[in-house]
Amino acid sequence: MIRIYILTISFILSCLIPLNAQSPCSDFNDATNPAGNWTPSPYPNGNVSVGFGAPNVFDGSQYLILKDRSGGSWYENSVDFRSLGKKFMGQCIYFDFYLENDSGYGAPFHPYITLSDGTNSTSFVANVAVTPGSGWVRVKAPIQLSSGGLLPSNSEGSWTMTTVNTAVFDNIIMNTTTISITPDLTSTQQEVMYFDNICVKPCESCTADFTLDTSFSTSTNAVSVKLTLTNPILISTPGNPGPTYTIDWGDGTSSPYIYPTVPHNYPNAGSYTVCVTERQGKLIKCTKCFTFCYKAPTTPTGTVSNTRSPFTEVQMIAKKELQTGEQKDFSLVPNPAKSYVDVQTDFSKKELVTVRIIDTFGKVLLEKSENLESGRQIIKLSTERLLQGTYVVELKSNDKTSSQKLLISK
Repeated sequence: MIRIYILTISFILSCLIPLNAQSPCSDFNDATNPAGNWTPSPYPNGNVSVGFGAPNVFDGSQYLILKDRSGGSWYENSVDFRSLGKKFMGQCIYFDFYLENDSGYGAPFHPYITLSDGTNSTSFVANVAVTPGSGWVRVKAPIQLSSGGLLPSNSEGSWTMTTVNTAVFDNIIMNTTTISITPDLTSTQQEVMYFDNICVKPCESCTADFTLDTSFSTSTNAVSVKLTLTNPILISTPGNPGPTYTIDWGDGTSSPYIYPTVPHNYPNAGSYTVCVTERQGKLIKCTKCFTFCYKAPTTPTGTVSNTRSPFTEVQMIAKKELQTGEQKDFSLVPNPAKSYVDVQTDFSKKELVTVRIIDTFGKVLLEKSENLESGRQIIKLSTERLLQGTYVVELKSNDKTSSQKLLISK
């Protein structure tokens, strides 16, 4: 018997933005080029003396020494820290600081670091105050956008501008070209400051992470997501209010997190960055983000000759593949599956993992992303809505992608 099939392929993920780009970090430990891509700023602002010393008490490593000279004394990196908001939204810029000589400044000094988009600049000023010889301090500045007309801040300090303009600030964060530091404090030239470990890393102050389950509709050509916080704190006590969580869906809308799962629909194709911001009162503790993208569908039609089911042959092939003893990056249990399948993994460190189930036409039928801890972990996928047949399970972590065949047997 000849059967005619009209096929409609739903939106598919096709432009996933790499979330695990190498985070920039300047530790000034290179034996041959400790400055790396750091250089004095262009004339006339680069009159700075540069040296290196050790040890930094935090990690025993070598550090950068900056000494003020006449005129502008700025030291900058225009290579490693570009477009911070596009690559590392929700993370933090860390830096270690030590004040050796304040050239008679006389008042407690608040360490700061400056970002620029090539035209405008903003500085993160730490709350901690230092004096000459008072010791090393470590500061972390949030990589976040402005909210409600205010520049971002955290428990360690605040972003500042000479004239506050939130649109300009957001552009600096998204389109960063340069990160800068300076030893300049006074009109004399005796200031000496140490900097070290200028790095982008997770802020480590969030109490909750989140997962994003994504599904694509063949009937509406839309994508639906469900966001779940993995370990939210939902308890408040008198005098100690618990954290609150706000979801920015990346399409101009936002909503509060309501336990356990918050759904959202995207009717139009595009790239969307979903962010969860955690607040303690009015203070932003951190923001975590995930970016996904889907494009418009293609709608092929055609005639398929299907005189007998190929499932038996495919099942035999898959069983042979599963029996080869080849080392796999993950396991599928059970396989064949009916209503669910467990994707079993084992990582040496915490990683962001994306799992997709794809049919034989290349259509993404199910997608799930989770931040997994190190060690043996399991991602459970529902297969109740999948028809009997063969599929591909794809797992992506860091820059590595691996796949295995999955059989659905109803």
